[in-house]
Amino acid sequence: MKRLSVRFSDKEYEDLVKLSHQTERSLNDLVRESTRQLVQDWLVKTSR
Repeated sequence: MKRLSVRFSDKEYEDLVKLSHQTERSLNDLVRESTRQLVQDWLVKTSR
């Protein structure tokens, strides 16, 4: 597994923390899932 440093605005971070508490999932899990979805969507879009 590789490490990546990501910067969020204060608002983005606050929103992620709220979502993390609501879903009982870690920030890392949420960011990884979002990244996977973004990449998958991009791959589908560009394969057309």
